[in-house]
Amino acid sequence: MTALTVISGYIILPIGPVPITMQTCIVLISGAVLGGRWGALSQLVYLGMGLMGLPVFAGGRGGPAIVLSPTFGYIIGFIFAALITGRYLERCSDRSVRRITTAMLLGQVAIWSCGLLYLTLYFNIIIDKSTSWYSILTIGWLPFLPFDAVKIALAVSVTLSVYRYFRPPRSEPNQ
Repeated sequence: MTALTVISGYIILPIGPVPITMQTCIVLISGAVLGGRWGALSQLVYLGMGLMGLPVFAGGRGGPAIVLSPTFGYIIGFIFAALITGRYLERCSDRSVRRITTAMLLGQVAIWSCGLLYLTLYFNIIIDKSTSWYSILTIGWLPFLPFDAVKIALAVSVTLSVYRYFRPPRSEPNQ
């Protein structure tokens, strides 16, 4: 799944300081298909590869300087999104469209939350440009809503297809 996260970062729709990519779709699928622990680990590997300088981030960027970019919070959110999506589904007795969609919405909220918090930090502290929450939402959330809805629908569809052929992960006792 790490490789798919990398590849999906090369499909970019540049709008403002944070581009739209297919990465969030892959991140949500990784949590749903691999489970919380392995899905999060796949995204942690992705982050580590990029911080080491490999050109894995959106548009082929890489290196520790990404920490100073407006997109870094969303990348951190990938780890939590895969973890939350996977953990939620591991605890569900059924893997219905409703359950998978709920899990992926929760994962998407994790991406938005980390991204928006870091975007606030980026504008108000890193580049020292006082920016209101309204502006942060206008830059880092509102333009993404319709695209994220489509990506969630696609991720649900792919996940259901994978579940038809492979047994989905379940929670292990004492975790």
